[in-house]
Amino acid sequence: MKLPKFIYRRGSLLAIITLLSATALSAANLVSNGDFESFKDGQPAQWTTSANTASFEYDTANKPEGTKGSLKVTCTAAGRGQGQIIQKVNVPQPGLYYVQGWINSPGATQGFLQIKLYEGGKEFKRIGIREPGKGWVKIGMEIDTLGATQIALLLRYNQAERNVGESLWFADVSLIPASERVRETPTIANLEAVPTFNSIGVYADISGDMSVSTQGHMEYRKKGESDWRSTLGVVWHGETKQMRGSLLNLAEDTEYEAKVWLTDDTIGLISEPQIVSCQTWSSNTPIGKTIYLDPGVSSAPLILSEKGTPDAWVLITRSSESSSTLDVKNEADYAIHIKDSAYVVVENLSIKGSIKDAVLIEESSDVRIRRCDISEWGQPGTLTEVSNPKWGRGPLYLDDDGNRINLQAGVRIQRGARRVVVEDCFIHAPRGRANNWSAGHPLGPTSIIMSMSDGNHVIRNNDLVGSENHRFNDTIEGAYNNKVNGGPYRDTDIQGNIMFFSNDDGIELDGGQMNVRMFNNWIQSSLCGISTAPTIYGPSYLFRNLIVLEGEERGHTNFAFKVGGNRTQEPGINYIFHNTVYSHSKALRGGNWGKGPTPIQTRNNLIALGDILYPQIAQGDFDYDMLRPGAMDPARDEWQQNGVEGVEEFRNRTAGDYRLSQGSPAFNRGVHLPMVNDGFSGSAPDLGAFPGNSDALFPVRNSGLSVLPMVAAIEMLEGEGPTKHSVVEVSAPTDLGKSWRAIPNSPWISVSPASGVCDGRPHQLTISFNESNKQIGPMEGAVTIRTDSGYNRTVFVKGNAHPESAQEFAVVAADLEHSGFQIVEKAGAPTASILKAPSARVEANASYIKLPVDIAEPGVYYLHALTYVPGPGAAGHDSLRLQIDDGEITYWPFRKASSGKWQWQIADIFKEEYPQKIELSKGKHMITIWGRESETEIAKFVLSQSPISPEDVSVPIARK
Repeated sequence: MKLPKFIYRRGSLLAIITLLSATALSAANLVSNGDFESFKDGQPAQWTTSANTASFEYDTANKPEGTKGSLKVTCTAAGRGQGQIIQKVNVPQPGLYYVQGWINSPGATQGFLQIKLYEGGKEFKRIGIREPGKGWVKIGMEIDTLGATQIALLLRYNQAERNVGESLWFADVSLIPASERVRETPTIANLEAVPTFNSIGVYADISGDMSVSTQGHMEYRKKGESDWRSTLGVVWHGETKQMRGSLLNLAEDTEYEAKVWLTDDTIGLISEPQIVSCQTWSSNTPIGKTIYLDPGVSSAPLILSEKGTPDAWVLITRSSESSSTLDVKNEADYAIHIKDSAYVVVENLSIKGSIKDAVLIEESSDVRIRRCDISEWGQPGTLTEVSNPKWGRGPLYLDDDGNRINLQAGVRIQRGARRVVVEDCFIHAPRGRANNWSAGHPLGPTSIIMSMSDGNHVIRNNDLVGSENHRFNDTIEGAYNNKVNGGPYRDTDIQGNIMFFSNDDGIELDGGQMNVRMFNNWIQSSLCGISTAPTIYGPSYLFRNLIVLEGEERGHTNFAFKVGGNRTQEPGINYIFHNTVYSHSKALRGGNWGKGPTPIQTRNNLIALGDILYPQIAQGDFDYDMLRPGAMDPARDEWQQNGVEGVEEFRNRTAGDYRLSQGSPAFNRGVHLPMVNDGFSGSAPDLGAFPGNSDALFPVRNSGLSVLPMVAAIEMLEGEGPTKHSVVEVSAPTDLGKSWRAIPNSPWISVSPASGVCDGRPHQLTISFNESNKQIGPMEGAVTIRTDSGYNRTVFVKGNAHPESAQEFAVVAADLEHSGFQIVEKAGAPTASILKAPSARVEANASYIKLPVDIAEPGVYYLHALTYVPGPGAAGHDSLRLQIDDGEITYWPFRKASSGKWQWQIADIFKEEYPQKIELSKGKHMITIWGRESETEIAKFVLSQSPISPEDVSVPIARK
């Protein structure tokens, strides 16, 4: 046997001699009759079979080389689910075991090996082991028993009607302690590097037998440098037999080298390093041919099949005389269709009016869509009751043929597309809108879709802005979450984007996620932030993002990080570093694609508001993060050993300045992460997305266009008009164009002046309510500054439109008649005494608080409660019930359910209209607040004719 090259160290020679001599030894197999030679009553002894749907025989003719025979299984009758041959074995001691066997599974029989782990007779984990191939295929896997007392081995096969009469074979099944396993030494068979502008994905194909004791290592350097630099390393993925990892925060148009090697202490291995070189992309695209659109408006769709070269790209751009708009006026499915093209740039066009997608890219490579204004795509549809339960409860937006409207994009990147760049674009104002979750899963438009493509894309520095009345489904979406290439897939960077107004996720990374990187992005006004459910292969890197979840259109919030589960065979890992999260619900939750865990590692995150809910014990690695007290659920001793408990107020959250406040406990509390926070100042890295010396403007972009503050807060009073405006400072360098204009996303927003010049100087822009606005309540919008050369920067707008007169009743909860609730004096509470629900849910369910009111002005009212949800276990304390007079008692779930913070809740009836309008006639009424869950705390109630939260009211609340 030819051995790979080794670097020897003390003890390694002995380990190799031991390994070679072990080939002659037979390890103790815990499986009885694993060779199937023993039969009893027509079945393999010691195994339990699906005898009513299959026949069994010991076959000495069809067998793997080196074995005596095999178990032949013939499907004799169709059955439900998978057929099985099962054996349970007791686990002598916890630890690592190795399961191995042979399968010959022709046609659709789909044979595989399954492992189930039991503790106290109850199954808690199952693992499927499959290997593709024809004829006899050897399968094997190391299994961590995770405290199991029994392991079940199941030989599974498809017993559908089509397989009746078909056969498959199993042979030589064994289960041994991993320490007794004889292994072929692992080696790097091939090393590949795949670049983008600022990252490189590294892939090491491994031959030989890997173990959990085998470690991969990676260093890098610029070409020509002598010293190697540290990285985050590479991670093993058994199904694809690869070690994978990324180089991060690289310079453009620069050649780098990556060095990878393996070590394994159990066999004394330090392999000889292998080196691969790779050059990052350049923003420069040398133009060989230019196609100009006519000035003004063109209505014919562009069907492009242009082929440039790396040294001579094809440029499609606006007229040299004036701006050019491509408006297909609802006469074509796509305004631009790029197919069978290469090295093409579409630049600084206004694109609108398509029936489906504004820009479709397929079967093409090296395509760049940059500095384009994309709007008014897709079908508005008609809100219609639906009869198809798979779509949701409805109503949903349907087209003229009665089909649901979904997955219509500003830019669609699909089959056969690779190396697509969408940069500095303003994608906004779709014609349709997504429903919210009260009607079922949101369906509707999205700004960018990556679906079944070849990957290796970059989505950077775009302003992706929906609106209250035209929300996205997901801002960036994948079409097939459960497929490896159903989303960004591989070697894709999403960086520097502003992502506002979706009814589901800010972005779906779901799918393969092989070296997918999400960094330096701002997500706000969505249900969830970043979805990684599932991570089929991994790894993915989520770092230095700002995620602000204060609610989608109903005020409902879910997870800032929606992490997957174990529905796939071997889920990949998510690395979550240096993010700043402010979430009215969960900052992170696992198990969103299967009951088990996805491997996850968090470091240096600032969870200013929001809980981490990760009930899966295995695969979690949480440390060096800052959270509010009680926000780690469950609070395990091994998690957050170096974490920080504290409250961060930020420099000016109202203005969107999420830099650390003076004296913040998040300063100097992180850990060094190579490539992520190299060059940090201070004694250690600061936590969150914003180092202490960072600029207020975020995301970081190189264009130089500045618009501050990032959030504008405005108010108006019905009948009087605007009462509070916000002044924003705009600065656009001369190389970004001649002029800029301000584009509000909603008619209730007024901007003055509406335009300015690009001269590098600061210009003041006033944002206020439009005088003609008739809408009352809290509102959210945006204003985008766009230069004539196509550079963008968007300000988020929060507006409060107060009713002209609002009768209000404000009262301290402890002063009201109550039963079951206990009066408690609590430090830091907003009132001297509060009411706290009983600790037992059955007692909480019987408790109540009586709020009597005498209504002088009949009409619509809203009930607000100032509440505190204790944690960990916030999900068990975040609801009440509500009854008006003698009416129905309804469920009141809290829309703001983060633990550790006093928050105003507005009354809601679950899955019905939000906020809940309470119709009250003139005279006396009794509002009863019933308990529901344990330990919920209440400080105040306000009954008001305004839906605006009392914390956002700029004038004192009128007293009863």
